[in-house]
Amino acid sequence: MNQVFDFSRWGVLVRKHWSDNRNKYTLSLGAIAALLLMWYGFLLLVDGREAMNREGQIITFYVGLFLTGALFASLLFGDLANKPKAINFLSVPASQLEKVLCMALYCVLIFFVCYTIVFYAVDFIMVKVANAVNLARWKEHNTEALFVPETVANVFSKLSSRENGNPFNTLTTLLLIFFAVQGAYALGSIYFPAYSFIKTTIALLLIILLFIFLIAKVLSPILPSGGFGSNFNVFNLPGPGNEWGRRFIQLPTWTDDVFFGYFKYILTPVFWVVTYFRLKEKEV
Repeated sequence: MNQVFDFSRWGVLVRKHWSDNRNKYTLSLGAIAALLLMWYGFLLLVDGREAMNREGQIITFYVGLFLTGALFASLLFGDLANKPKAINFLSVPASQLEKVLCMALYCVLIFFVCYTIVFYAVDFIMVKVANAVNLARWKEHNTEALFVPETVANVFSKLSSRENGNPFNTLTTLLLIFFAVQGAYALGSIYFPAYSFIKTTIALLLIILLFIFLIAKVLSPILPSGGFGSNFNVFNLPGPGNEWGRRFIQLPTWTDDVFFGYFKYILTPVFWVVTYFRLKEKEV
């Protein structure tokens, strides 16, 4: 039997993890549904007409996905914060790679699918409720305007028609960022067993602030007067009379692809690889 990864052993580990945590996960999904219901109920009270428009549904989906996903990932290796549970977790007869892949399966794929199902179940109900409320208001005011009911939004479609020519629209980019954030909080749950969510959030904010500081205080003074265009490989220079767009410096297009490709496709695997090595050297 392969000591690094065996599919049958990994399947047993996946089933064991579900058996040990199904009550917690079921209650978590119920809590997510309750939060979505409360949020939509609040929107109906505050702004009944626009509460369930397409953009609002999409924003609610992704904001909820990031918040609940980060919280879930920060609790992924929470057993390591408790010595008896940590000993039990580390002594499970499975390789560290199998444990990390099991956690990644629940953290990324299963959580995303379950959250999407819960969201659409709540969203469908609230769209029906909002249409009924708005129809009653429309009849009460006896308006001559045509009543147009809201529909359940496709949260995976393009956010606006202006993105038709862009294969990587805003929502696709948000999904890729979400997977990276999941990996970051999963890694943080090992580095910071206690108060993982708070500590990981602070660490990420510090990294972002450091990145902004480097750009503002180190990179910007080196560059000539001007600014980047729509892509990071084009730097616009002021022309005669401070006219823009006449003079620019252009780097090869692959530099822009490499820069964004790293954040889109490389960052998430990096987090999970570091998580694997961190778990491998974990001691109690």
